[in-house]
Amino acid sequence: MRISRRRLSKKVLIKIYQLFFKVISRFDDQKGFYGILDDIFYPTEKIMIAKRVAIIYLILKNIPQDRIAEVLKVSTGTVSRFSILTHKKKTKMINLLRQMIKKEKVINFLEDTLADFFIQPGLQKGHWHLYWEQKRRQRKRETYGI
Repeated sequence: MRISRRRLSKKVLIKIYQLFFKVISRFDDQKGFYGILDDIFYPTEKIMIAKRVAIIYLILKNIPQDRIAEVLKVSTGTVSRFSILTHKKKTKMINLLRQMIKKEKVINFLEDTLADFFIQPGLQKGHWHLYWEQKRRQRKRETYGI
């Protein structure tokens, strides 16, 4: 992706960012949001932005860098660059992703606790199936850092 060599003034750039924010923030549903993304970004730009967010998210979840590079089909250098940025900077996006991860952990803990309380294999028909499904979800979260 190339950008013009001619620089915008800071005042014009701020106005453009404000307009961009107003357009993007208008939608409450994913379908409308995706429609706007389709209208203004090329497919490669959407993928690039989504991968960057995913890289930071997975770094914050302590997934190994080589695994991130392999799954997202990016270079280990790209992952390393974002790892350094993630540890050096405390941006709003990093804080938002950290909050999401904390919320996931709380939700997973509550789900596991409730499952342990309500799923009693041998007490009711079908509970063995529910029990093993819950155990598979727990193992998957532990294995993949989800």
